[in-house]
Amino acid sequence: CVVLGGEFAQLQDQLATPLADGRLALLSISFDPAHDTPAELVAYQARFRNRGDGWIAARPINDEGLQQLLRTFGVTVVPDAMGGYVHNAAIVLVDPQGRLVRVFDTGNPGAVAQAIHREIGK
Repeated sequence: CVVLGGEFAQLQDQLATPLADGRLALLSISFDPAHDTPAELVAYQARFRNRGDGWIAARPINDEGLQQLLRTFGVTVVPDAMGGYVHNAAIVLVDPQGRLVRVFDTGNPGAVAQAIHREIGK
């Protein structure tokens, strides 16, 4: 997703310290495991100048895992006529215990960074 890739790149800059010291991780999860091989995920991060600290790109390894992922995060995916997908997008903040803390709409990575700084500063 171009939108989220760009926002994660900005978040890597805005959250450099907590990413570098391991208090935070950014996780991009693909919902197209047939296309998004590990090499494709590395290339995706490279297109957005991955700085190497704290941004992980992953994919489910089977359809069951994919369906569970989509249900858990409320993602709706619809194939488009060009071989790609249309999907809802958001940045989801999850605490170390795996609990949903907050869902952010795309378009304002600065507000996401501020909220994350507040959460991890608690």
